[in-house]
Amino acid sequence: MCGVASDCLRTHHTSIVHAPSLDAARATPSDGDGRSRTTTEKYARAMTPADARAGTFDDVDALVFDCDGTLIDTMGMFYAADARACAERGVVLDQKTFYDLAGTPVREIFHRVCRAQGVAMDDDGLDAMTDACERYVEDFGTPDAIECVCDIVRRARARGKKLAVASSGTRSSVTRHLARRGLLDAFDVVVTVDDVASGRGKPAPDLYALAAARLGVDPGRCVAYEDAVLGMESARRAGYARVVDVRELSGYHAKAYPCAGPSEP
Repeated sequence: MCGVASDCLRTHHTSIVHAPSLDAARATPSDGDGRSRTTTEKYARAMTPADARAGTFDDVDALVFDCDGTLIDTMGMFYAADARACAERGVVLDQKTFYDLAGTPVREIFHRVCRAQGVAMDDDGLDAMTDACERYVEDFGTPDAIECVCDIVRRARARGKKLAVASSGTRSSVTRHLARRGLLDAFDVVVTVDDVASGRGKPAPDLYALAAARLGVDPGRCVAYEDAVLGMESARRAGYARVVDVRELSGYHAKAYPCAGPSEP
């Protein structure tokens, strides 16, 4: 995903901050995954006392997490599956486009890519591409949990904080991946693109706004955890107190997958 500003982006009293390292060690996010990085963004920075609140939760009532690429290491497999579904329709999905659109519902990604490349695709075709993508993702098996983020979930739960997931993924996909890693029951609320009446994914504020509403918490008392620029924008627009870029956590990793998938069709 595209990099964010090197310090904090503050708009309407919402700050997008680099997360503090859980063990004060430097983060080592992987290169070559299609995500833009500046040299300074490759390492966790020393946190001020105010920024350190991103890891201590003292000033918030709820923590809301993106799923794919934040809690579960699915982004590499989703790229491989999406690219394969596109290739079968004569469309090219490159890594930069995929990660620039991270947080966008997959059906909308297919719509945009097809339109940009002059490939006519009706609703049935887009549905077929989406279904194919979900099948190809399953071929990869169970993705890993991103433990440095899951540790925050466990610590927040132990301190009685309310927890939610806000994802542009489908409910079936999100709940399946969370359940397979034993994470589903940790959350009070799971909000997906299937839950918003508008059908709008990120960067629209709908998902994060609905998560806060279902938790019964003012958005200004929530902190969001994200790996995607569009997701960070979504939480900011929903009025969240802070947005943490989990890519700066110590131990954050993202696995790459072959775009042809583990087996040919």
